[in-house]
Amino acid sequence: MGTPARPVSSILVALTVLLGFSGTGAVRADPDLVPIRWNDNDRPAGVLQSGALTLHLELARGEWRYLGDDRPGVEVLAFREIGRDPENPGPLIRVPLGTEVRVTVANPLDVPLVVHGLAPRRVADMDSLVVPAGATREARFVADAAGTFFYWGTTTGSRLAFEVPDSRLFEDSQLNGALIVDPPGSPPGRDKIMVLSIWFERPREGQELDWQTETMAMNGRPWPLTERLTYDLGDSVHWRMINLTDRSHPMHLHGFFFEVDAVGDIQRADPLWPGERRLNATHLMGIGETVDVSWLADRPGGWPFHCHISYHVVANALPGDYPDGLARDESLLHPVHAGDPHRHVVEGMGGLMMGIYIRPPEGYVPNEPRRREIRLFVRSDSLPGERRRFGYVLAGEDGEPPTGPLAWPGPTLVTWVGEPTSVTVINRTAEPTQVHWHGLEIESYYDGVVGVGGYPGALTPAILPGDSFEMRITPPRAGSYMYHTHINDIRQQSAGLYGGFVVLPAGQAWDPETDRVYLLSTGSDPDMSLLLNGTRAPDPIALKAGITYHFRFMNITLFNAGARIRLVHDGYPVMWRALGKDGADLAPRQQTMGFADRVVSVGETMDFGFRPTEPGEYRLEARAFGGELFADQRIEVVAETASASP
Repeated sequence: MGTPARPVSSILVALTVLLGFSGTGAVRADPDLVPIRWNDNDRPAGVLQSGALTLHLELARGEWRYLGDDRPGVEVLAFREIGRDPENPGPLIRVPLGTEVRVTVANPLDVPLVVHGLAPRRVADMDSLVVPAGATREARFVADAAGTFFYWGTTTGSRLAFEVPDSRLFEDSQLNGALIVDPPGSPPGRDKIMVLSIWFERPREGQELDWQTETMAMNGRPWPLTERLTYDLGDSVHWRMINLTDRSHPMHLHGFFFEVDAVGDIQRADPLWPGERRLNATHLMGIGETVDVSWLADRPGGWPFHCHISYHVVANALPGDYPDGLARDESLLHPVHAGDPHRHVVEGMGGLMMGIYIRPPEGYVPNEPRRREIRLFVRSDSLPGERRRFGYVLAGEDGEPPTGPLAWPGPTLVTWVGEPTSVTVINRTAEPTQVHWHGLEIESYYDGVVGVGGYPGALTPAILPGDSFEMRITPPRAGSYMYHTHINDIRQQSAGLYGGFVVLPAGQAWDPETDRVYLLSTGSDPDMSLLLNGTRAPDPIALKAGITYHFRFMNITLFNAGARIRLVHDGYPVMWRALGKDGADLAPRQQTMGFADRVVSVGETMDFGFRPTEPGEYRLEARAFGGELFADQRIEVVAETASASP
């Protein structure tokens, strides 16, 4: 799980979503090409009659105007149902279980086409359909397994995964389509189908991939052009997601927990038994993975659903905006771009994101009481030779923030289940900001998403320089959460605006000696892609043998979807007990002992219980995808009666 390497010459080691065209040498589509339409996957294609589906597809060259009809497009290949415009993603194939599916595919181009996925699932190896240049071929099969599947095509023989030079990132990248098989008696069309795709401009011979042209889309378009999903309060929501990009995506839903009902790929769709399910605020989707999720729309207002890799949701770039990708990268590290800061999410973000609106009852206003008060300041400073730094600071006894150098991460905020809590955020920087309370079940207005959160007449504002914003919450459950900036996060978050948020059971005392909070983050130095509590070398600590410790891990990096935490002794992982994920306790049967070697993806939190029995030196390691060690902390386990000093 992770992303391909980016040239070190770029300012960012991470994969960057820089939506749009390169300022130099971008390929424009032929104006005579047929337009490729966005497909929201709400209309099944073909003719379903007498237990059989007949569908006639054709490969077409077209112009994909992913930024809207008023913007220039790019030339890509797409599928279309004969007699209709090409679509991105391709025509939806949706049938009941047991349907005979007959699909013809016409290839008018002068290169052969290979289509994967038009085949039965309950076989050892699925056949591919090879369509020679200028020919038509038929795939005929029985839909023998219910679930979320897909089909995809290539004219280069490439795979879904990233590969060079014959990558499926270019002209073939939008040759994707959803294939849904409904179980008997299931009313189709009550779920939302989302296909994730990616596109790059093909580099000229001898040139490197131009990361500025990287474009990520959901159902053929990037945010803010993606479809808005509207629900009534109390609706049961069901989504089917298909990841047809070449990398992993930790998909995060603001304000709610969702359950994963099934996980699969092009051939399988494995339902999770009730005992296997858990509550999630973030789910890491692998390459070619399909996921069915469900959740309850029990709080009104506006909410985002997005990939939590920050570079996958940056603003769309237009042709000529920047001379090259390096200039685009550099711009993300500078103050917020021109525009209305109160519309930041709409004007300053793009890529893999959907907007959700849950209709409030007439006259609805949040009714959160105010009791326990916390004052949290946003400060900034800079050190010689470094760019601007940011940090969260709690008020001192005089109600003002203490002076002195900033510390990363911000202070861990602790509250209790059922206790009405107010956090007033005071912005003492020269830039607009806002705080997202990640994973918390919270009212939309307080969630911290400028331009999306709130209700008519009460929209979440930016916190302007010198201004403040009060968040109120009465936490319904104990768990581990995070808080972080949600404005210009490439700049502000990598420079320190993040912290942990812990909710304890009512009446339980907070003991930082046995309750250890660890945040994985991205440093301001672009070559330092993984920090552990703000540094690559945390101070050593001492633990006592025979004492149970609660470890809370929170990944708020800008990338590192495959970040891995290991707790080792004598070079081998120790055993610990899984306790929770994303702020929700695991079911008792899921709280199992296992090796202390776990991926904690971007936007995820995970809790573990560790009871050391053997004195000696241990190491807590933070490793990136691929195993590279970025940060580690020495832990000295001493006998319970011995001194606790490291």
